Amino acid sequence: MKKIESIRRFICGYEEFRLSELYEGGNFKTEKLPINVFMAEHRKFGNILINTGCSNMMKKSPIAYSKYLSKHKVSFDKKDTITEQLAKEGMDALCIKKVLLTHANAECCGALPLIPKYELMSTAQLLCVLKFDNDSDNIIKSTLPPDNIPMKAFNVFKGTSVLKKYFKFVYDVLGDGSILAVDMSGAANSMTGYFIAEDNIFFCADAMTDERFFDDDIFPTDKLLLMQYDSEDYMNIRRILKTIHSEYPDIRFVFSHSKNF
Repeated sequence: MKKIESIRRFICGYEEFRLSELYEGGNFKTEKLPINVFMAEHRKFGNILINTGCSNMMKKSPIAYSKYLSKHKVSFDKKDTITEQLAKEGMDALCIKKVLLTHANAECCGALPLIPKYELMSTAQLLCVLKFDNDSDNIIKSTLPPDNIPMKAFNVFKGTSVLKKYFKFVYDVLGDGSILAVDMSGAANSMTGYFIAEDNIFFCADAMTDERFFDDDIFPTDKLLLMQYDSEDYMNIRRILKTIHSEYPDIRFVFSHSKNF
């Protein structure tokens, strides 16, 4: 019997990318790509969100929001919030038991205030970034949960996994090996990827814009590298993912802005 009974995708807004400025080696145009939120239904632990998408709570500080929009061309309406998306499926936000975050970005935690009761989980490094890193966008501070929301850091995974070949540490999100986490710092500080072992699905956050960029003929521009938290780590993570993609074709890679799922 599978531990993860289902995985759903919710499109919670869009972000515009001028891909021709970010990648060389292709005939790219400006595209609006989805802001993806994923929900895994665990047989024991219930519904688990990976990121939350955007909400109007991001606009509480107009100056911070304006600064955010200068870097992230996001667009979203009330109907795009995770709570509205759940309502379309006949579900209440109370059904969310745990929230996993990939990195300290407003698109990841922008709708946390709309979820009434849950446990926030991430690597210890990312929790520290969320709580204490003043370099993070100020908009994030208005969307973080109050102190009474429990937060938990992952423990190290002690079982076997193909990920151990490529990453120094692999974390056990729920303690049963069903969801594994790895540090993918580069595009963002302490960015985290999540691997659903039973389904061979690897959620890789913003390590690449989407799966098209596994093409060997496509290269990041200097502008894109300058946008990364650490360009050297960013390129290293890209190399690791390309290697896994080549050596394990059964693994399905999904990104924060993948068009298809």
